[in-house]
Amino acid sequence: MIEFLVRIISRIRALKHVSVEGSQARFLFANNVNIRCAKGAKIIVKNGIVRLGYDLPGLAKHASFGTSEITLGENSTLVFEGDVCIAPGATLILGKNAQAVFAGNNFVSYNFKLICNRMFRMGRFANASWGVTLIDDDLHHFTRADGKKLRVASRPLIVGDNVGIQMNVSVPRGVTIGDNSVLTSGLVLRQDLPANSTAIGEVSLKVKHGIGCGPLSGQ
Repeated sequence: MIEFLVRIISRIRALKHVSVEGSQARFLFANNVNIRCAKGAKIIVKNGIVRLGYDLPGLAKHASFGTSEITLGENSTLVFEGDVCIAPGATLILGKNAQAVFAGNNFVSYNFKLICNRMFRMGRFANASWGVTLIDDDLHHFTRADGKKLRVASRPLIVGDNVGIQMNVSVPRGVTIGDNSVLTSGLVLRQDLPANSTAIGEVSLKVKHGIGCGPLSGQ
């Protein structure tokens, strides 16, 4: 009972940070979605229906991490500019003063991860398959020989309109993906991708003959 009451209170607090603009706008989030908002954080929904933590319509249900976690840092802004569906298992983390924008008509599949400490934008009709990770800041710290810490600056991550991101793709900070582009499965994209392009992360296959897998120990 106490856990249930804590969840209800948490959801009420989260809703105080939500602004819905337009008569057709809706913000819906499932029971397995946890939203934590720091002081000054905002969730803005414009003229669309946002569905967080629900299975994607028309697709078979996938196993996921079970919950979705949305954490907004101080004065950060999460903006939905149209219809957006984000399946269960999502992690969205916005740092202080960060802004993340979903431009609308976006479908994001299971176990999606977004880490944004500066600026992220997903264009209209851009979609992401399962296991996609998008990061505008890898949060790494480096130290010089004299012991002085160096901070690697975050850089905006921009996904254009009509972009298709296939399963298990990772895109780090500072990358711009042009309109009408495709990122194929398992790719790690570390450079800008021009519009109307397909990025393929092929790895050469090496085969060693005469070496196989024997029976398990004890058999």
